[in-house]
Amino acid sequence: MDPDPAPETVSAPSSTPSPAPSSSAASSAPSSARSSSSILTAPLALASSARHSLAGPSGPALYRGILGSVLLTLGGFGAGSLPVDGGPAVAVGLLGFTFGHGEVLALALCWIGVALLFTAWLALGPRAFSGRLPTRDAVWATALWSLPLLPAVPLFSRDAWSYLAQGAMTAAGVDPYEFGPEANPGPFTDEVSPDWQSTATPYGPLHLLLMRIVVVVSGGHPAVGIVILRLAVFAALAALAALLVMAARRTGVDAGAAVWLACASPLSVIHLAGGLHNEIFPLVACLGAVVLTLDGRRAWAGAAIGIAVAFKATAVIVAPFLLWIALSRRREDPAVTRPVVRALGDTALAAAIAVAVLGLATVASGTGIGWFDAIAVSDRVINYLSAPTAAAHLFHAVTDSPGFEDVLAVSRQVGRVVLAVVLVAVWWRHRRDRMTALRGIMLALLAFVVLNSLAWPWYYVWVAAFWMLARPGPRATTAAVGMTVFLVMAIGPNGSTSLYSPVLSGIAVLASLAVAWWWWRATGRVRTPSPERAG
Repeated sequence: MDPDPAPETVSAPSSTPSPAPSSSAASSAPSSARSSSSILTAPLALASSARHSLAGPSGPALYRGILGSVLLTLGGFGAGSLPVDGGPAVAVGLLGFTFGHGEVLALALCWIGVALLFTAWLALGPRAFSGRLPTRDAVWATALWSLPLLPAVPLFSRDAWSYLAQGAMTAAGVDPYEFGPEANPGPFTDEVSPDWQSTATPYGPLHLLLMRIVVVVSGGHPAVGIVILRLAVFAALAALAALLVMAARRTGVDAGAAVWLACASPLSVIHLAGGLHNEIFPLVACLGAVVLTLDGRRAWAGAAIGIAVAFKATAVIVAPFLLWIALSRRREDPAVTRPVVRALGDTALAAAIAVAVLGLATVASGTGIGWFDAIAVSDRVINYLSAPTAAAHLFHAVTDSPGFEDVLAVSRQVGRVVLAVVLVAVWWRHRRDRMTALRGIMLALLAFVVLNSLAWPWYYVWVAAFWMLARPGPRATTAAVGMTVFLVMAIGPNGSTSLYSPVLSGIAVLASLAVAWWWWRATGRVRTPSPERAG
């Protein structure tokens, strides 16, 4: 109902009659008051929520993680993926912080920060695993541990500089699917690693469109572009947390545990908030497609998958499992007499819309479909995180045979064949209902990361996002926690790979085993909450 009009005020008669109050003005005044009140209330509610989390049982861990992020940011100014001008440390006259003993100090600060983040995350873990960690605390852990990284240089990778260079190429009309950044000289290209100066991009048209927008808004300043890109990543990380809560509530999984493992994990904080990897954007779209399919909104789910694939081709792994989720939903509806036919229709509609969205994104970016051919450039990367690559290294070392490249080509081809078989088998075996479909998504993503020709630590964020939704057992989660330690230690703060150093690799393995042992001791008698408790 509209509010009652304000009572008229009795006043002395006047020769000029007062105009009657406008009904629209009378109704808009309370509306404006409500808007102003909501604008003021939201920040106050957020502040109150943060105070409750910081003052509660999670408080010590949250503060420790904040300190870790601050140290990581400060250390990154000397040992991170610095711009060619040296970054903030040089700008304030601390050139010595970026080399020699200063760089050693910076490196120590980075790893102390990583250790604090890990211990803070692990401190929340047993409560999360048992369903006793409030979702609010897990969300605030993600936010409070990510925000101190806002002014940081890119950490543990130089990929963000390449992203911006690709956006600058697109803005200049140079095809990133045909040429490397060196074809477009300028301040953004100067920041790209020499290893990637001549390499075309394997990412989709929406990635290029987003990076083009970031470059334009930055005014041509790479450092400003990094801050803008980090704000976009923060927004996507918030969306990921929100979608995980939605998915958890729809599937009877504890939301606090899901957010703790996927968003507050040092793997996400360091490599997404810190490293600015574009994995976050297609991952959010894929998880959105899953939530929309769970709700029966098939058209929007198709649009979300189209957006995800337009960022990165990895997203196609999730798409086939949406059929099983749609089928499960149709079977649960007593009014549906032919659930298989209806589910196939739902999936066909979603697929058509996904293709249309992908086409629109390609047209909007103005870059064409060359990225399908450019995907193969990833094969240039060689590291032990990919099982086929590790197998080639092992075979070559044991047999001492010449021609490592030939061995690698064979092992990668075998890996592709095995991966294709595994993906089809996982998809077919996880068709029973929506819960098995979610487990299938996680296993398919895990198989892809392990058997793909290329793997980086941040690829495992895809697996982490669906981990708790798949309801893993305690042994599997113990392995996942231990593996998280190894993955973070596999890359140095400046983006260099640690796996080719026997000493660093040994330290990473021992640290992961120690954490896995601690986790098993801390949670050995804990059982994850039932769907009823989780709800």
